[in-house]
Formats: sequence, structure tokens, C-alpha cells
Amino acid sequence: MKVNGKRKILLVRSTPNDIDINAYNVQQVGLGKAFCELGFDYDFITLKKDAPRKEFVFYEKNGCRAKCIEKPRKRFFRWGINTEIADAQFLAQYDLIICQEYYQLESYLIARKSDKVVLYSGPYYNMFMPKLLSPIYDMVFTKKIDEKVKSILVKSQLAFDFLHNKGYTKLHNIGVALDASRFENETQIKPETQKVIDYMKEHKCILYVGALSDRKNYPFLLEVYQYALKYVPDLKFVMIGKSRVSAMAKLAGKKDDDYAAKFYDKLPQNVKDGIYHIERIDNPQLKFIYPLAKAFLLPSKLEIFGMVLLEAMYLRTPVITSLNGGSMTLIQGKETGLIVEQFDKDLWCQAIIKYLDNPECTNEVTERAYKLIRDEYNWTVLAKKMLNIAGIDC
Repeated sequence: MKVNGKRKILLVRSTPNDIDINAYNVQQVGLGKAFCELGFDYDFITLKKDAPRKEFVFYEKNGCRAKCIEKPRKRFFRWGINTEIADAQFLAQYDLIICQEYYQLESYLIARKSDKVVLYSGPYYNMFMPKLLSPIYDMVFTKKIDEKVKSILVKSQLAFDFLHNKGYTKLHNIGVALDASRFENETQIKPETQKVIDYMKEHKCILYVGALSDRKNYPFLLEVYQYALKYVPDLKFVMIGKSRVSAMAKLAGKKDDDYAAKFYDKLPQNVKDGIYHIERIDNPQLKFIYPLAKAFLLPSKLEIFGMVLLEAMYLRTPVITSLNGGSMTLIQGKETGLIVEQFDKDLWCQAIIKYLDNPECTNEVTERAYKLIRDEYNWTVLAKKMLNIAGIDC
């Protein structure tokens, strides 16, 4: 349906955890900006606990606007539910409806009421809590969802294979993108950022940005650094992120801060002395930090995509990562970084040394990585792919 000659797109994020649209590289915001630039109005619905209904425009371009709509939700395990969204009359105003995540019941409820729905899903592992809900959900809803939606867009080959094995058939691997404007528009270095910059300019540093958690493999990061000091004694490690425990651990009474401390406290003093840790840096400020690192490490056990990979590669930082959704898409077969599949400290150390010992080759790798993200993994390119798969001209 066109309103005043303009077409409209709706994106629904029903996962029951709040989102800050001013945070870094929010996918729903990046897509909204891109759709506006392509000539569409865009509504983004997010569900919040006990939230008053709130709407606000967060971007305007060429007479089009992108709007965030906050609605209250009910929560059932990892489902967020708002039944008023799944209304045929409400949905009829949109030319395309994007529902996020195959495992969200709201996605099925909406697809029952509209023939304009596509899924955009990232997980390649069981996201249900408790886990035993997954096979029950799959048995009841997989065939129904596959029949109702126009297509299923996934963020990685791992997600493609995961859903294909469940029985989904309308799959397209389109990846994720980076809103580089957050970096390009940042010009002022903040005092806390300057301290990190000064440290990295004075030392030979590797870098990690992200939660200090089990899923991100924090203990292995420490193990790799301790081992690397045997071969590169003057190497330092800059870590930016907060200690985190899983949702299940929190239910068991564990505290976030205690997780990282229990591993850090066991380190020899010389290893502790080489770690520069800061809990938080404003995301746009990372543009001044990434390029100073000799290598960026991401040894996640599970990573749906890894926004930090997009950031590091765009900012010309040599990347060493585990095999995950993002690395399979951005690095495998492209010579844009290094994937180390095994969690073997010696192999990860060799990868660090490879970058350190071959600056010319490293520069070639980082330049290829930068061009890949700039040209192929921006939100405008991704939005065009979505429209093309949905059969909508732009």
C-alpha cells in the first residue's frame, strides 16, 4: 500500500530484551537509514517490558523517514509477544514486513496475517531457554513458517545450514552490514580515548573488544596472551569490555564482575602488567583505537556474526578469529584476515607473529578487508538485496 505515493517497510524485533537504538551499529537503524535513502518510509517496532507506546523519527532523507515504535510486550521464555501487531488491517499498510529470528513466535503470528513477510535470522545454534523447547517448536512451526513467509534471509552460511537442516527451504544468505557513518562523522577524541591511544602508541599491542564472557572465550584470550609473551616479551594486550555471565549463571546467583576476576586473579604478575583493561569506550571513538593494534583477536565459541569483525576490518586492523558466522562470510577464502579453527594457543600465537613479522603482507590483508566492508557490507547494499529477493523494485 502506498501512502502519498511512498512505499512503506516494517521491521519487527520481538526478542524480549530492550535495545538502545543509539548503541553501536544497530542493525534495525542501519536498515532504516538505507531504506529511506532508497525511497521508502520505514517503521521499526521493538518490544519493551511495560513500555508506554512511544514513537519517534530517528532519520529522514529525501522526503522519507525512519521511525521507531516502542510497544509493550509479554514475555514467555525467550519469546516477546504483542498480539496487536499481528493484525491484518495494520499489516496491510506495508509493502514489505521483515520479522527477525526464526525462533520468535511473533514471527509466525505475523506471517499468518500477511503474505508480505520475510524472515531475517542469524542464530546457528539453539537459542531456546530451556533448550528442550527447540525440538518442540521445530516440530510444530517449521513447516508452517516455511509455507507462510516469502523468503528467509540469513546472516551467515552457518545460519543457512542450520535452518536448512531443520527443513526451511526459502533460504538466502545475505550477511550483515556496517553503518560506517558513525565512524566517519566522529572527529573529537575524548580524554578516556586519548589515554588508550597514548598507551598503544608507546607499546606493541594486540586488541580485544567485547564482553569478557565464556561465550567470547575470555579465559582463552588470557591463555593466548600469556603464551605469546614467551615469543614477544614486549607485547601488550588492550582489552575493552565488561565482565559478563550467562543468563543461566545469573539465575544461579553469579555476578558479572566475578567472572573475569576469577581468571585474571590467577595470572602471573608479568602477564597482569601487560594487560590494559578499560570497561567501555564510546563506539565511534574506536576509530582512533582499532588502527593502532597489531592484531585484533576474536576467539568466540559461538558468534552469530560478530559486529566487531566488521568494525576492525573496516578500520584496517588485522584480524585473527575463530570460525563463526562472520568469519565464514568475511574472511574464508578472501585473504582478508586469519581464521584459526582450533582453540590452540600455539596456533593463535603463530597468527599474531605472522602479522608482526610481515608488515607488507599485513597491509595488503587489511586493505582488502577494508575494501570488502566498504563496497559489499554496507546497509544500502544489504537493503537492496532484501528488496530484490522480495521482488520489490528500488
